[in-house]
Amino acid sequence: MNSKFYKYSLCFCALLSVTVSAFGQAGQLDATFGKGGIATQQAVTTTENFFSVGGVAIQSDGKIVIAGGVPENNGPALLRFLSNGALDKTFGVNGIAILPNSTVPFSSVAIQSDGKILAGGIGSDGVDGEIDRFTTTGNLDTSFGASGRVIFSMASTQGLAVQPDGRILVALEGIQGSGLASQVTRLLNNGATDTTFGTNGFAVPPGGSGPLAVVANGDILVFSGLISKLTDSGAVDTTFGVSGQLLVPTSVNAQLKALTSVHALAANGDILVAGTLVNNPAIFSSGLAAFAYQSVGIGDPAFGKNGGVSTPFASFPTVIAAGVGVESTGDIVELATLFPTVSTVGTGAFGLVRYTPQGQLDTNFGSGGTVATGFGNNATPSASSIAIQSDNKIVVAGTVLTPGLHGALKTALVVARYLSK
Repeated sequence: MNSKFYKYSLCFCALLSVTVSAFGQAGQLDATFGKGGIATQQAVTTTENFFSVGGVAIQSDGKIVIAGGVPENNGPALLRFLSNGALDKTFGVNGIAILPNSTVPFSSVAIQSDGKILAGGIGSDGVDGEIDRFTTTGNLDTSFGASGRVIFSMASTQGLAVQPDGRILVALEGIQGSGLASQVTRLLNNGATDTTFGTNGFAVPPGGSGPLAVVANGDILVFSGLISKLTDSGAVDTTFGVSGQLLVPTSVNAQLKALTSVHALAANGDILVAGTLVNNPAIFSSGLAAFAYQSVGIGDPAFGKNGGVSTPFASFPTVIAAGVGVESTGDIVELATLFPTVSTVGTGAFGLVRYTPQGQLDTNFGSGGTVATGFGNNATPSASSIAIQSDNKIVVAGTVLTPGLHGALKTALVVARYLSK
């Protein structure tokens, strides 16, 4: 398949949707993973302690790393699964690495070329942001920052990305002077601030701070309701959009994420945007959409219909965008949580949709281009993140809540894997 989307270098998140069918069909749960395609880590907890998922990343050996939080400490942790869906008992303690003395779950994750794992979140005081680095065995890497941690005073981490040369980009939102300040900083491999970036290591994106994506030529895209573009040196690229900013269709739950197959992107770095499409203000959303932009920040009329494509879900009027990934073929897979009513409590599903590189619904995927995975009556799922394996299998991570005894809730972390072809 000709993949004009080999060149697309940015994604901000959302999409997925509706059913699974025939054996071996694209979009079907992968029976070789977990139990029937789903790996589950369960706990019986009170309403105060839940699993959470802040991100998912695939190692070069196929192992799956989930960043988020676990009920044991209601705080930050990494979980690693083998390619068959079993917890990797060689990682951390029986597959789980818990960050000590912290209470806020990780919100992002990235894997460096040497296999070390970066996780971002808010520190133990609930105020300062931090980036932590773990070894391949799940221990804090003491060669990074101060005993494995880099702290950002009075600033929350909004985004995390690793450049091809190994330097680490962090988007920050904090309190400076009389109000909030948005910044992007760059760290060296040892956690020290790269003072050659921006001004003394900090750059100010004109549109605010948020999730990050790295363009193949080293430029940096930042999303926070609109897209800002910085050069590799940290300067605002004023040739992009209007004075370095691009206003795009947005949604409450939209995010910006780098494409999984960064190696497949062309140097011109065109942009893919995906999110929730709202047609009826009375409900959360009426569907999911994707839009394409050329690298200079103008719409790509060759994508979809006049630069965009949207997919409604007849059985699921409430659609909460969660993530997007691009396969090596250029096909675009988007993720969402689906609910049959405007309420987000009760029966719901993980949803997927796949588009061709040209922005057409791929009717060979799932049921007419969409997939929905339910978890039974009274289950409340929440899809959180998506990643594409090197073989193009689709990995989705999230949580499911079901009623337990005496008013408690059963909480589970779930990882689902889907066939690509």
